[in-house]
Amino acid sequence: MIKVIGGKYRSRNLQTPSSGTEPTKNRVREAMISALTDLLPGAVVLDLFAGSGALGIEALSRGASKAYFVDHEAEALSVIKENLTTLRETGGIVYGLDYQAFLQRNDLPQFDVVFLDPPYAAKQAYADAVKTILDRDLLRPYSAIVLEYEGGISVDLSSFAKCKEYTYGKTKVLIARKSL
Repeated sequence: MIKVIGGKYRSRNLQTPSSGTEPTKNRVREAMISALTDLLPGAVVLDLFAGSGALGIEALSRGASKAYFVDHEAEALSVIKENLTTLRETGGIVYGLDYQAFLQRNDLPQFDVVFLDPPYAAKQAYADAVKTILDRDLLRPYSAIVLEYEGGISVDLSSFAKCKEYTYGKTKVLIARKSL
């Protein structure tokens, strides 16, 4: 179990899947959300590889209007739905799909913030997801993609105006901000 760090759900407990996912550590989650404070009020957020949904819930807690939670694991989906229900949060939309299938949907909005936190071993998922998001024009102007990873990844971020990387022990967070 983890806690929401800030906003209207501050200190509320969140369930986590018992296996297969490791939630983002509190200090990493806090740093990620703090770096996005300017984008969150009214934002449409995508929590791809959502796990417990903690990142999307943190965004909702701090003013995002809507969060799309995507995971293909049944337990993760159950946990996300339970967390949203416990918080009485109605701005969450949960999809039980593989990330590639979700990103190919024709009814997707443009997003202000995208959290990409696949299993660390799935290195290619970072590059594939970013490429598809850019190719399908799924980002609003002045939006951000947040990648959490360990080790190294190879992702083309040349279309982003600003990229900043943070290190927390073995965990790295890269925030890529788009301009117009």
